[in-house]
Amino acid sequence: MSELLQNTNGGIGISSSLGRSRWQNGHGASAFERWHFDALSDDGREAVCITFYDNYVFSPRYYKNQNDRNEGNIGEPKRFPAVSVLYCVDGKIVLKAVNEFTQDGFSVSESSGFGCTVGRSSFRVEAASYGSGFIISLDLLTSAKRKIVAELEWLSIESDLSTNLNQDARHSPSWNLVAPRSDVSGRISLIGRSGKLRKVVHFRGTGYHDHFYSERPLSETMGSRFWGRAHFVDSTAVFHHHETDGTQCSKLFLIREGRMESHDVPGLHTFFSRDRFGIRQPERLYFLCDESTRLRVKPIRTIQSSIFAKTIESEVTLMLGDGKPRKTIAITELIRPAQMRSSVVRWLADRRIGKRGKGPLF
Repeated sequence: MSELLQNTNGGIGISSSLGRSRWQNGHGASAFERWHFDALSDDGREAVCITFYDNYVFSPRYYKNQNDRNEGNIGEPKRFPAVSVLYCVDGKIVLKAVNEFTQDGFSVSESSGFGCTVGRSSFRVEAASYGSGFIISLDLLTSAKRKIVAELEWLSIESDLSTNLNQDARHSPSWNLVAPRSDVSGRISLIGRSGKLRKVVHFRGTGYHDHFYSERPLSETMGSRFWGRAHFVDSTAVFHHHETDGTQCSKLFLIREGRMESHDVPGLHTFFSRDRFGIRQPERLYFLCDESTRLRVKPIRTIQSSIFAKTIESEVTLMLGDGKPRKTIAITELIRPAQMRSSVVRWLADRRIGKRGKGPLF
């Protein structure tokens, strides 16, 4: 099925600012922040995605806490911090884990507010003689009583580009493209239940980092969202399309030579199909900015799938009016948070979450 969607103001403040990536400590049970890191290896075969949450929006406990307060059960707002990691090769999952913690399992630096610690995992901002970036340390339980331990560096190449790409950037919700392009390197290890080293991965590639903040529930912030980031030889493209309360918004950001260009997308031409759960998902998307700037996204394989979220590898082609199509493989994601209203979906999601010192069931 093909559609031509007209763009409207999506109501999300957008910036690229290291200073705004500090923890905002939003009020209320529904407030959440998310710091996301991902990268593709130099040969395009390996992908890694890591996300830190101060309040895990895909947790059944987040959903219940939100509903309890809507029904008048007022108490101290609870939070459910979490960390997720996904590592795959050729589109197949090799390592994955989601660990959720109680509220006291989350902390930030009192002096700087940059970075955070969730359980035994953390990320921090670090400057060195060769540049500045983010150091990520992971210590997570996975299924079968195994453990994922990692130390990775996102060394910023293009970052902190604008504090005012959108006039609403200081208001909730906000999307901060902190470091759209980074050199990524490090080591990921799988420790067996006996404590023996089972697998070691030495990763090197090109990556991305952003920060998302909202005081409203995710399902109200965006009804659905398809977004991604593509690294070309001479530029990086970050794109997203979201639909909320009958409105739609599409954006394309081009990062090159130390500058970020923001492009509205007057019309997004899309082709949709249904997956095995009956969920509507894109087959192709065309971000048509103007005659010289166009982006085509073609999903080629699903890495990780649930009823409410998917991680997808896509082929992305960028046209900039010089007659030279730029093509690469990119990490893209699709979320539909309204699906969490189903008690069955929440029950299944809970089986993928490690908690109370135990790893996920699968």
